[in-house]
Amino acid sequence: MKMLNELKQKLENAKNAAKELVANENATLEEIQAKDREIESLQARIKVLEKTEPQDRTENTEIPLDNPENNIDYKTVFMKAFKGQPLSAKESDMLKVQGALSSATGEDGGYLIPIDQQTRVNELKRSLPALENYVKVEPVRTLTGSRNIEKNALYTPFQEFTEGNDVPASDAPQFTNIPYAIKDRGGILPVPNNLMNDSDIAIESYLNSWLAKKSVATRNKLILDLLNTLTKVPVTDLTDLKEIFNIELDPAIEASAKVFTNQDGFNWLDTLKDAEGKFMVQPNPLEPTKKMLFGKYEIVVLSNKAMATRNDGTNYQAPIIIGDMEEAVVLFDREQMSLLSTNIGGQAFTKNRTDIRAIQREDVKMFDSEAVVFAEINVGTV
Repeated sequence: MKMLNELKQKLENAKNAAKELVANENATLEEIQAKDREIESLQARIKVLEKTEPQDRTENTEIPLDNPENNIDYKTVFMKAFKGQPLSAKESDMLKVQGALSSATGEDGGYLIPIDQQTRVNELKRSLPALENYVKVEPVRTLTGSRNIEKNALYTPFQEFTEGNDVPASDAPQFTNIPYAIKDRGGILPVPNNLMNDSDIAIESYLNSWLAKKSVATRNKLILDLLNTLTKVPVTDLTDLKEIFNIELDPAIEASAKVFTNQDGFNWLDTLKDAEGKFMVQPNPLEPTKKMLFGKYEIVVLSNKAMATRNDGTNYQAPIIIGDMEEAVVLFDREQMSLLSTNIGGQAFTKNRTDIRAIQREDVKMFDSEAVVFAEINVGTV
């Protein structure tokens, strides 16, 4: 059974790798043919093993990830394991096989959270100030690989030609090949045992809120750390700010630009006035809770804790990032989170609590550094 699961996992990985090769313009015919032969070999070995392995055991334990009916059973077993309740051999196999089929977890990777719970976590993340909502997100199935992503390029006009002659070739879409390497990131949440004795719904709600906040904080930092590598452009007044939109950004980018800043930066923007004394920041007439700069550009405000004001040794420099974040940054999302809990390991036993370990998987890459301008405004001396 273990060998069969391992072969199926290798087959899934080989298929994903084959898709990556086909999408990669630099892949050679020999590489593609070699991967095709590997897939055929794995399929043949699986076919032989399935004839020799007991079929009832395979059918009872393999739980497809995308089957909602099976997900209900999996969720029940997941919550039992999560709360430290004893599992039958069949239930234990169900958790192991679900993890094996996903290729998301290693031997010590924890248990994948149920599909509907992952969906709820994603919904909560969208309600938080998450930069992930503004960058290009590429779901991936393998730990390493690459994606060919189309750039927002300037297209050349059609050429004139005479009837009867060949139609001249036009410019093709411009693609950039971006490699990725998924990394695990996680943390530990200590939970009082009296909460673990509560209902499954209460525990799930508590966990979902924590997972959403931690995931947003993690990805915000990854994206901001990447953007912080850009050259900083000093801004002192309204004229400098307008110059970024009018000159520094390509018109194609400017049309979809947004303003990303922290509380200090927003406070400075909120005081800007034109020559007639009219404030430059106004509510969005369609969504009054959102603010617009110059009546055109949405302002996304993060807390000073999430998006820090830089201390340059003499002054505090507040960040104001202007541009199209979706054209600037790509987040490769491995999509699935895993959880594992213990009430005896670490300090959990002595402190009468349950420690929960969460792991998520992603990579963040720069796509087009010219799609954003990282401006800074002096908001006071140190």
